[in-house]
Amino acid sequence: MHAEVTHRPPRAVCLLVAALAGLAGCSGSEPAGPAAARPERTPSAGRLPAAAVDMVTRSGTWPRTQQTLDTAVNELVHRCMKRAGFAYPAARAPLPEAFDDAKALVDLDRRKRYGYGIAARPPAAGQPPAPYYTGLDEDRRRRFDLAFSGPPGVKKEVETGMGTVRVADRGCGAEARRRLTGDVVSWARMYYVPQALNGRLDAQVPRQPGYVSALTGWRVCMTERGHPFPTPEKARKSLADAYGNSGRKNAQLKANDAFRWKERAIAVADGECALKMRLPESALAGRRALVASLPGKDRALLAELTRLQSAALERAERVVGR
Repeated sequence: MHAEVTHRPPRAVCLLVAALAGLAGCSGSEPAGPAAARPERTPSAGRLPAAAVDMVTRSGTWPRTQQTLDTAVNELVHRCMKRAGFAYPAARAPLPEAFDDAKALVDLDRRKRYGYGIAARPPAAGQPPAPYYTGLDEDRRRRFDLAFSGPPGVKKEVETGMGTVRVADRGCGAEARRRLTGDVVSWARMYYVPQALNGRLDAQVPRQPGYVSALTGWRVCMTERGHPFPTPEKARKSLADAYGNSGRKNAQLKANDAFRWKERAIAVADGECALKMRLPESALAGRRALVASLPGKDRALLAELTRLQSAALERAERVVGR
């Protein structure tokens, strides 16, 4: 309904690696499994626990842990807004994108309908406006916003390593996050700093032996299907360039069914070859291994954030009754 972040940094973590841009479905599905495994609680700058690696790579225990934290925030906001005289759903939060779910990441169904999303963009995945909020008159809506986010100018600036975010320091949203992590700055750092650290690994992942081997297989697979591209992102870029240039050179291309068919065919072949050669899994394995190569100060920061996450998860589980 409302977000406490007023300026979000670039979403570098959307892809597992820049070389996997062709796989960019960036959608998540909820796998079967336990609610939220407890993150390991003995982090150190020397040897990072699995939970710290999960935070950076958004895999392993992270999606379930974040879902529990977000669900607790919803419940706490619900209670706070009720005290202020407003309704706010105490809904279970959706499971965030899991980068160890290769099928969801590739999303073949989406590729079959939209290709890479060049000639025909898929519909936006944003939530529709809440009927309760849109049904409020102007004065009540203003009061709702004030109760949820506090005064517009009361924000905290948080440097995340990939940009600055401004987070509300007042209102029910801030109060909920403060209940879990002690302050809104800690919540923002816990969420965004691992993304920034993840982005630093992008250039190294394509050089990992496992990924190199999988990419070689992907090239063979694509060549056998009549699409001899060196990498997934080159496949997508070649189509995007052709489509972008069509405005100057061939305007009819934009409405050309043959182009749309070609885009879908290449995107589907790209995805199927990636799944066959386990390209997403190889990228994630390489990325997880690279987390240990981060500088000592970054590993120490991750250790701190892992402790913060573990304590917040304990509080969140009490809030949601687990």
